[in-house]
Amino acid sequence: MSTGKFEIQPEEIISSLYQSILGRSPDELGFFHHIRRIREGTPLTEIVRDFVNSAESKLRGIVSLGHLDALPANVIDLDLSPEKRQVLWDHLITVWSRLGRDDPYWSVLASEEFRIANMSRADQIDHFYESGRFDIERLVKYLSRNSRRLPEHGTCVDYGCGLGRTTLWLARRCKRVLGVDVSENHISIARESLAARGVTNVEFHLVRKRGDLEDVLRGTDFFHSVIVLQHSPPPLIADILWTVFDGLNPDGAAFFQVPTYAIDYHWKYEEYLAETVPSQNMEMHVLPQSVIFDLAAKGGCVPLEIQPDHCTGLPHWISNTCVFAKPGLPRGAGDASP
Repeated sequence: MSTGKFEIQPEEIISSLYQSILGRSPDELGFFHHIRRIREGTPLTEIVRDFVNSAESKLRGIVSLGHLDALPANVIDLDLSPEKRQVLWDHLITVWSRLGRDDPYWSVLASEEFRIANMSRADQIDHFYESGRFDIERLVKYLSRNSRRLPEHGTCVDYGCGLGRTTLWLARRCKRVLGVDVSENHISIARESLAARGVTNVEFHLVRKRGDLEDVLRGTDFFHSVIVLQHSPPPLIADILWTVFDGLNPDGAAFFQVPTYAIDYHWKYEEYLAETVPSQNMEMHVLPQSVIFDLAAKGGCVPLEIQPDHCTGLPHWISNTCVFAKPGLPRGAGDASP
C-alpha cells in the first residue's frame, strides 16, 4: 500500500532555495557545496537559515554592507626576497603535485561527487569536463558586455589549467591555447583527456618558478584563471598578476577571480612556514584590490569590470571576478614616422 510519500532529491532542494531566496540560478561551486552538506547530514533548517541570512537574500530587503566599513585592513607581507618567494613556489608545487596524484578531479572541483573513487565511469568524467562549459560561457558574457570577445586567432592562456576542464572549452573557441600549471600530474591527465576529445591546439607548460611564468606569458592576448589564484600565498598571487599585466599584448585582456578581503585574515612569511606549510593541504588566500589596481597600473592595464562572486564558498570572504585590459595603440600610431 502506498504511503503517499515521495523523495525530493538534494539537487531539487538546493535549486529551489537559490531561485526562491536568492532569485537566481545556482552557481556551480555553491550548488555542489550545499548538496554535499545535505548528503553529509546538515539539517535542512540550518541550510535554509544560511540562505536567508546571505547578503544576496531577497528576504532581507535592502542589503547593507555597512558592517564592513569599520573592519581593519588585512595585514599581508608582500615584501619578500626572491629566495623566500621560491620557497613558496616549491611548497605550492609540492602540495598540488600530491593533490594531482591522490585526488585530481576533487582538487579541481571540491565536490564529493568528484572524489577519485567516483571517477571510474566515463560518463562521470564527461560530466566533470562538461562543467567547464559553464565557466567559459560566463566568461564570454563578461567580455561581451565590455565590447570584447575571446581572441579567436590570438594566444589564450588558461592558468591553473588543472585537468583541462576549462582549457577544453577555450580550445574550441581559440586557435592557440596555453595550459599552464604547477602540477605535472594534473597536466599529464589534461593532455591525455583533451587528446581523447580531439583537441590538438593546446600547448601545456609546467611552471616551477616565476621565470617560467614570465617566459610563458610574454606576448599573450588573453589570460583566464578562476578558482586558482586563491590557492596561492599572496606574494605569489601578486607575482602572477604582475606577470600577466606586463606580458599582455596591446589590446589584450585578462579575466580572473581572486579573494580580495577576508575577516581576520592576515599573512606573514614566518608564521606561514611554521603553521601552514607543514600541513601540506589546499589553502585559501587573499590579495587586496588596492594591490591588484597598483600592479595593473604599473603593467599598463586598466579595469573594465569588477564584480563580487561566490567562488570561495566561504562566509565572511569577499571574492571578485575581474576583467582588465591593456589599451591598444592609438589609431594610426603604427603609421607614424620615426
